[in-house]
Amino acid sequence: MNNQGLLSIVRFLFAGGAFFVSLSAIVGFLAFAFWPLDVFNHFQPIIFPLSLALFLISAIFAKHQPFKGLVLSFCAMGFVASSLVVVPEVVGAVQFNANPTKLFGETRRLMTFNIYAKNEDLEGLFQSIEEQDPDILFIQEYWSWHRKGLEPRLSELMPYSVHCQGGKRSFLGVYSKFPLKELSIQDCVDSLSAEQRTSIIAVQVQDEIPFNVVTTHFDWPIPSDRQKKQRRVVADALNKIDGPTLFGGDFNSTPFSYAFKGLVDEAGMKRVVWLMPTWPAPPTYPFDMPPWMQLDHILTRGDVKTNLPHRGANGGSDHYPLIIDFEIGDDPTS
Repeated sequence: MNNQGLLSIVRFLFAGGAFFVSLSAIVGFLAFAFWPLDVFNHFQPIIFPLSLALFLISAIFAKHQPFKGLVLSFCAMGFVASSLVVVPEVVGAVQFNANPTKLFGETRRLMTFNIYAKNEDLEGLFQSIEEQDPDILFIQEYWSWHRKGLEPRLSELMPYSVHCQGGKRSFLGVYSKFPLKELSIQDCVDSLSAEQRTSIIAVQVQDEIPFNVVTTHFDWPIPSDRQKKQRRVVADALNKIDGPTLFGGDFNSTPFSYAFKGLVDEAGMKRVVWLMPTWPAPPTYPFDMPPWMQLDHILTRGDVKTNLPHRGANGGSDHYPLIIDFEIGDDPTS
């Protein structure tokens, strides 16, 4: 094969890649009109820089028309579409992190942690939790053998707990340093043969000023109809709760998703974690890579003030835990 033939193949592959990335960005942006397309927005952390890189490469190195004009047009449309999704999120994160809330009262600490169903490092998991010393702990993918190994030690730190066990995404736990009172919206599977895919743990923490905590584990965004139904159920349940509320867990949804933003709005919640990727975490993959997806979230409603969140050690999980300090009290902005 001569150089001209090789160059033609490179051009063809480059044009194909540019078309695919740009089309992904465009259909992701259009997901507000056709919600199944929203799955593309979960990959915006990859789509956005790729669309920019492809645009710059085509502008600098493409020499011949109409090839250059065609590729540039595709890349420009893709970059603009991706920017319309990504830039507002980045601006929101900068504004949120630049104006942290000052906590003056007695604070509590919430930790949410998908510990990974295949994680056998119970010692690492416990150390990660013990290091953060949470007052409230949410656990997802908390299988029965995890519970058997961890509960005796966790109970020494947080003696009050509620668990779900069964279904497909219903292996959950909540631990607390304060007594817990189950709320009426709680929907907790307790059978390994259950077909229900998602459970909700909803309890009132009997602290000096009581507050509510809720956790769940959403399914994957594909097939999209499944997660859509789960979001509706969870939003309806949250709207039945009165009083200060913290809601967190593994949402299997990134902040760029219209569906995630819709859940926040429908449930009347406020985001307190912006652009803090929690997945993936080594060493559960063939090679180490930095986290690039924020699948775990914490939302609040009512008289809840929080400081800036941080990540903890992953303890062998493929997710990093999210930790946030908060206080319950009068909030003039709520």
